[in-house]
Amino acid sequence: MKTEKVFGGIILVGLIFKFMHWPFAGPLLVIGLGTLSMLYLAAGFYFFSDENIKRQNLALSIVSGFALSSACSGILFKLMFWPIGGALIMAVITVPTILAITFWLKSKTKRTDLTTYYNNMIVRSAVMTVLVAVFYFTSSVSLIKIIHSDDPEWVRLQTQSCLHPENEEYRKEYKEYINKK
Repeated sequence: MKTEKVFGGIILVGLIFKFMHWPFAGPLLVIGLGTLSMLYLAAGFYFFSDENIKRQNLALSIVSGFALSSACSGILFKLMFWPIGGALIMAVITVPTILAITFWLKSKTKRTDLTTYYNNMIVRSAVMTVLVAVFYFTSSVSLIKIIHSDDPEWVRLQTQSCLHPENEEYRKEYKEYINKK
């Protein structure tokens, strides 16, 4: 959990930088969410274990690693306005909730040696459920309006570019405006 707190801090700093329009917001978000996503995917079974790697439900750890990795990627794609961000968030919206419920039900069993493991996984899944739900119910247009509230022209051009990705003229006009700034 210490590693997650460190990367959570990096993500928080990246979000602050993004809302303040300071440089390096994108790289901080990519480092924070991207690394967390890779950790969950590649080493979820090791990363989620308690003090001993054998004290876990291995199958649930592997599934959780994949699900939480996908959720981190969806949040990153949505925040950076990259293609398929909304689709990725939509695909994983229910998975962290199902995992949290599953871990909660498993924690109610009489097996007490996995209590810490289940409680940690409930926290991870619940936090990810809330984050994914927030980004699922926040449209890209709303995010653009929130992030660039001080520049209505930027909002207009980026909104047009996002809503009509096939229209090359909108994208060109948006890129020209960014280059002028």
